[in-house]
Amino acid sequence: MGSSSGQSSGSYDLSFKILLIGDSGVGKSSLLVSFISASAEDLAPTIGVDFKIKLLTVGGKRLKLTIWDTAGQERFRTLTSSYYRGAQGIILGVLMN
Repeated sequence: MGSSSGQSSGSYDLSFKILLIGDSGVGKSSLLVSFISASAEDLAPTIGVDFKIKLLTVGGKRLKLTIWDTAGQERFRTLTSSYYRGAQGIILGVLMN
Protein backbone atom coordinates (compact mmCIF):
# COMPACT_ATOMS: atom_id res chain seq x y z
CA MET A 1 0.00 0.00 0.00
CA GLY A 2 2.58 2.68 0.84
CA SER A 3 5.78 3.53 -0.90
CA SER A 4 9.07 5.14 -0.08
CA SER A 5 10.74 7.89 -2.02
CA GLY A 6 13.71 10.15 -1.61
CA GLN A 7 16.85 9.09 0.20
CA SER A 8 17.81 5.56 1.13
CA SER A 9 16.00 4.01 4.05
CA GLY A 10 17.70 3.94 7.40
CA SER A 11 17.77 6.04 10.49
CA TYR A 12 16.14 9.44 10.73
CA ASP A 13 16.11 12.20 13.34
CA LEU A 14 12.42 13.10 13.27
CA SER A 15 9.28 11.33 12.09
CA PHE A 16 5.95 12.99 11.30
CA LYS A 17 2.53 11.59 10.47
CA ILE A 18 0.66 13.99 8.18
CA LEU A 19 -2.91 13.61 6.91
CA LEU A 20 -4.34 14.81 3.61
CA ILE A 21 -8.06 15.38 4.09
CA GLY A 22 -10.83 16.99 2.06
CA ASP A 23 -13.73 16.28 -0.26
CA SER A 24 -13.49 13.90 -3.18
CA GLY A 25 -11.96 15.32 -6.35
CA VAL A 26 -10.03 18.25 -4.84
CA GLY A 27 -6.62 16.82 -5.81
CA LYS A 28 -5.26 15.32 -2.57
CA SER A 29 -3.77 12.26 -4.27
CA SER A 30 -2.35 14.34 -7.13
CA LEU A 31 -0.69 16.69 -4.65
CA LEU A 32 0.84 13.73 -2.80
CA VAL A 33 2.13 12.03 -5.96
CA SER A 34 3.63 15.32 -7.17
CA PHE A 35 5.43 15.80 -3.84
CA ILE A 36 6.73 12.24 -3.64
CA SER A 37 7.82 11.69 -7.24
CA ALA A 38 7.89 15.18 -8.81
CA SER A 39 5.54 13.99 -11.54
CA ALA A 40 1.87 14.33 -12.34
CA GLU A 41 -0.42 11.53 -13.41
CA ASP A 42 -4.13 10.83 -13.76
CA LEU A 43 -5.30 9.01 -10.66
CA ALA A 44 -8.36 6.99 -9.74
CA PRO A 45 -10.24 8.03 -6.59
CA THR A 46 -8.69 6.77 -3.35
CA ILE A 47 -10.60 3.89 -1.76
CA GLY A 48 -10.27 4.04 2.03
CA VAL A 49 -6.76 5.21 2.90
CA ASP A 50 -3.34 5.08 1.22
CA PHE A 51 0.02 6.38 2.41
CA LYS A 52 3.42 7.29 1.07
CA ILE A 53 6.74 7.90 2.83
CA LYS A 54 9.11 10.73 1.96
CA LEU A 55 12.60 10.94 3.44
CA LEU A 56 14.36 14.27 3.24
CA THR A 57 16.99 16.37 4.99
CA VAL A 58 16.22 19.84 6.33
CA GLY A 59 18.76 21.85 8.30
CA GLY A 60 21.00 18.82 8.66
CA LYS A 61 18.20 16.69 10.18
CA ARG A 62 16.86 13.59 8.44
CA LEU A 63 13.07 13.67 8.37
CA LYS A 64 10.63 10.87 7.70
CA LEU A 65 7.22 12.08 6.53
CA THR A 66 4.47 9.47 6.47
CA ILE A 67 1.69 11.13 4.51
CA TRP A 68 -1.75 9.53 4.69
CA ASP A 69 -4.09 10.15 1.76
CA THR A 70 -7.71 9.74 2.87
CA ALA A 71 -10.71 9.07 0.64
CA GLY A 72 -12.95 12.10 0.20
CA GLN A 73 -16.23 10.25 -0.32
CA GLU A 74 -18.72 10.46 2.55
CA ARG A 75 -19.06 6.67 2.79
CA PHE A 76 -15.40 6.37 3.89
CA ARG A 77 -15.52 9.02 6.65
CA THR A 78 -15.97 6.55 9.54
CA LEU A 79 -13.10 4.42 8.23
CA THR A 80 -10.64 7.26 7.78
CA SER A 81 -11.27 8.92 11.15
CA SER A 82 -9.45 6.04 12.88
CA TYR A 83 -6.26 7.04 11.01
CA TYR A 84 -6.26 10.55 12.54
CA ARG A 85 -4.81 9.36 15.88
CA GLY A 86 -1.18 10.32 16.34
CA ALA A 87 -1.03 12.78 13.45
CA GLN A 88 1.29 15.78 13.86
CA GLY A 89 -0.14 17.69 10.91
CA ILE A 90 -3.07 18.02 8.55
CA ILE A 91 -3.21 19.33 4.99
CA LEU A 92 -6.77 20.30 4.08
CA GLY A 93 -7.63 20.09 0.40
CA VAL A 94 -10.40 22.38 -0.83
CA LEU A 95 -11.68 23.36 -4.26
CA MET A 96 -12.13 27.10 -4.75
CA ASN A 97 -14.71 27.94 -7.42
